[in-house]
Amino acid sequence: MTGTHILTIDIGTSSTKTVLWTLDGTAVAQASQAYPLERPQPVWAEIDADLWWRAACTTIQQVLAESRLDPAAIAGVGVDGVGWTLVPVTSNGDPLRPAMIWLDRRAEVEAAQLREHPRAESLIDLDANPLDPAYITPKLLWLQSHEPEIAERAHQYLACTGFVVARLTGAFTCDYTQAYGYHFFDLRRARWSADTARALGIPIEKLPPLAACTDLAGAVTSSAAVATGLRAGTPVIVGCLDAAVGALGSGVTRLGQTNEQGGQAGGMAVSLDRVVVEPRLIFSHHVLGGQYLLQGGTVGGGSLGWFRDVFGQVEASAAQLTGGDVFALLSAEAAHAPAGSHGLIFLPYMAGERTPLWNTQARGAFFGLTYSSSRADIVRAIMEGCAYAVLDNVQVAAEHGVHIDEYLGSGGATHSPTWCQIKADVYGKPFVLARRPDGGEGGHALGLMALTAQGLGLVRDAGPFVEHLLPSRRVYEPDPIRHAHYLELFAVYRSLSRKLLDEARALARLSART
Repeated sequence: MTGTHILTIDIGTSSTKTVLWTLDGTAVAQASQAYPLERPQPVWAEIDADLWWRAACTTIQQVLAESRLDPAAIAGVGVDGVGWTLVPVTSNGDPLRPAMIWLDRRAEVEAAQLREHPRAESLIDLDANPLDPAYITPKLLWLQSHEPEIAERAHQYLACTGFVVARLTGAFTCDYTQAYGYHFFDLRRARWSADTARALGIPIEKLPPLAACTDLAGAVTSSAAVATGLRAGTPVIVGCLDAAVGALGSGVTRLGQTNEQGGQAGGMAVSLDRVVVEPRLIFSHHVLGGQYLLQGGTVGGGSLGWFRDVFGQVEASAAQLTGGDVFALLSAEAAHAPAGSHGLIFLPYMAGERTPLWNTQARGAFFGLTYSSSRADIVRAIMEGCAYAVLDNVQVAAEHGVHIDEYLGSGGATHSPTWCQIKADVYGKPFVLARRPDGGEGGHALGLMALTAQGLGLVRDAGPFVEHLLPSRRVYEPDPIRHAHYLELFAVYRSLSRKLLDEARALARLSART
């Protein structure tokens, strides 16, 4: 394999980030481009897949221009993307409709029908995942029911990563870390179950071939080379799910290690060597061979961003005057409130909740507000509520004998020392930030760089390579007194989260009338 650099493309929910790396793991150029998420109806969430491709082309061109690198020096390309995404395409790889992404919950009826299907239990056992409208299977059934002409015209059903890889190489692929979105994926044997797909009325021939994420999908085509500036013939690996490679990039390289994600999609992912069937949680292949990920996925990570946008005018003005960061100011404010926020509890269900509730109608709430509640209490309660949401999942995992010794943090929340300490105290375990020698973070791009290097044959194993790239560890140790207090408050949080579901459903019905 020739070349001195690796290119990684991370297709996120709201933006694409492309990074150019040297083979020793140094990021020499990076660029990102945002795009809008469309919500034509309340529980819909979709995007024109061509926006992903255009963002990839633009950011590739930008990093090549910034680095002034000869494209021939790029040894290969890796791609990761958001999961539970359905992109029906033509034989040329052109999307036939906007992609339905992981936030899309339009297929409630189809999910309910699946739960009543004679094979419902075997579907869950085969794929080790629940029958929820966020997954791809209900979305496929929705497409067949509501847009049959598109379902008929579709040559292939692709996920996000597979779509961008197809644009680069012309090859249709799906890797094991993305395939669990389909309930006819035999997770233990890593293959499609044609019999199960047939029982669901889904044509298996419209599903792309399965492959490991480090396999080579193909090479950059001449047309993709013109669009991106890459050299035609540059190898491209099959790629993977963003959450799985993010776990690798945070340092989850060995069994038992756990990634705690603090972004728009929060949660946790613990590495196991056995299949755990727990419909309240999420289960997938890890990007590393022989490992799986038992995951909890929450949607409350954007709650602090909501507070910033709606109530953060004071911090926004201060940041403008001082050149500071709004989140840093909010973090400093939260540090002035005590653990427990003077008895204020926040339910971070701003867009429903995924694991372990799987409830579209769940809504955010503050409980315990008094005239003495301060802004600091409110901000800290938001941070604590997001941590409680993760702990809710951890306790479900513990019912299956899953033990966690430490949490490897990733995502935007790790920039807040206050939030990191809250998480250590809530979980009662060390909260660890693994960093590169230059102080930079791990995350999706770093994990994808290591994975691409393995796929190109430049390193034998991405796991030890990531460990080498993340030598620095900052550890937030839990305080046992605060942890005990948080466990008492968490019991109230958990009780509230279940008791309010009926009221949330009633409110959703009433809101639908307006």
